Amino acid sequence: MEEQILNNEALAYLDEAMFTSSLISKKDRKKGETDWDNVYPRKKSETEKMAALLEKANEVVEDPNDENFRERFDTLADIVEWSKTRHRTWMWSLIAGALLGAGIFYYYFNDQKKEIARAKADREQVEQWKEVEVQQTAWNKCPSEHANDAYTLRLSSAQHYKTYKLIDYKRYAESSEKSSQEWKQRADTAKLQENKEKYLHNVEVEQEHAAKYRADYDSINAMNFAQVHEMAKKDLTGSVDRKVSWGKTLQGYMIYLLILIPLYIITGYPHGYTITRHTRRTGCLNIFRKVGFAIATFCFGAGLAMSLLPDYQVKTYYSNGSTSTHTEGNSLNFVIIALKIGLMIVGAFIFCFVASTVMTIETISGLYNNFNWSGWVRKLIPAKQEATEQETDDNYQQ
Repeated sequence: MEEQILNNEALAYLDEAMFTSSLISKKDRKKGETDWDNVYPRKKSETEKMAALLEKANEVVEDPNDENFRERFDTLADIVEWSKTRHRTWMWSLIAGALLGAGIFYYYFNDQKKEIARAKADREQVEQWKEVEVQQTAWNKCPSEHANDAYTLRLSSAQHYKTYKLIDYKRYAESSEKSSQEWKQRADTAKLQENKEKYLHNVEVEQEHAAKYRADYDSINAMNFAQVHEMAKKDLTGSVDRKVSWGKTLQGYMIYLLILIPLYIITGYPHGYTITRHTRRTGCLNIFRKVGFAIATFCFGAGLAMSLLPDYQVKTYYSNGSTSTHTEGNSLNFVIIALKIGLMIVGAFIFCFVASTVMTIETISGLYNNFNWSGWVRKLIPAKQEATEQETDDNYQQ
């Protein structure tokens, strides 16, 4: 009778241990039944409480080999052990994506440095202009399109630069005027009053743009050498600043990914209870990763699978009855190549984006959940206070 009482007490501790996790709903607690998946603790305190209850059950049980007791005890002990243990969650595929992304940013960063050097050389060329008289160009004598070499010649002198800007603004004004006329025609033929009012509003907007561009044209046309020179230097300095800013952005992303990789690995060893607590988020990230990688693999694989230079097989028939076969180049080869390269680039971009996004979320979560920051702070604050008090005592003694 005493043995049965002790076994019942031990089983009661096991029952209490089974319902330690906050995953268990009130309904399940009331019924006294739940799925084993819900038994896993979500917090360190729940894990420690479950372990303590198992220890009590083991202390009071009279017959530890009882089948009913042993099976439940071993199952709960395995759950506690898994929850207390750290598990590796980081993935090589994500690291590969981050490394590929860092490599891409490194390539474009080096390419951007060349762009910056060219922009600075252009600005230096403008700063070396010799002062000459610049001529005005009447609106009706100014062309609406640039010559083939206009972009290269624009930096050779103030006159070329001024002409280049005038053509730009005349082109803008004529484009807005053309759009205004098109909206006017649509308004005249519109049947609904609501559409008619919308089209007339667009007419007014385009007319305002055209008037502004014409005013800008007249303003530039009236500039002398010093004013054109100052405008050109300002434009080229802005170009340099934009390229430098973009270069820093590329470098920043590259450095970010290189720092993210070791942090992702370091934080990729959460306790079992932390994994249980974030099961839903992990599931969503896994779906996002699998779908993203599948799309990236499809794009990259489709690019590789495309024939680089597909040619036609042409069979020629001669009057004597003989035939010959030869290949002729496909005039659309350049389109095929462009599509092939484009698909591979899209696939690589998606692969890197998915990997870096998942790694960022996992790393932030790992930094927050896998380290006892509050405990470290509590250890540092008393030490700091003690050092301050010691310093005060030393000063007092001196």
